[in-house]
Amino acid sequence: MELVVEFFGLARQLAQTKECRIALDGQPSFRQILAHIAGQFPALVGPVILPETFDLVSSYMLNLDGRRRVTDLDAPAAEGQRLLLMFTEAGG
Repeated sequence: MELVVEFFGLARQLAQTKECRIALDGQPSFRQILAHIAGQFPALVGPVILPETFDLVSSYMLNLDGRRRVTDLDAPAAEGQRLLLMFTEAGG
């Protein structure tokens, strides 16, 4: 399965890239994708991705195809999706 992850804000600075393509076997969960990203971009571990659990720190979120927030990291991802790893803004 292939998908694209786009980085915004601090995540982009730490990863030192705008986006990456990920190819994984089967239908991985969003958490497994975060684990893969953590291995590929270790600078994200701590400030953006929590070590061991591969949760996101509370100020970050995954957005799916620019349409909705991923609320269940254990849900399976789908082929060709675009994930946006971004800072969650407060206020309104």
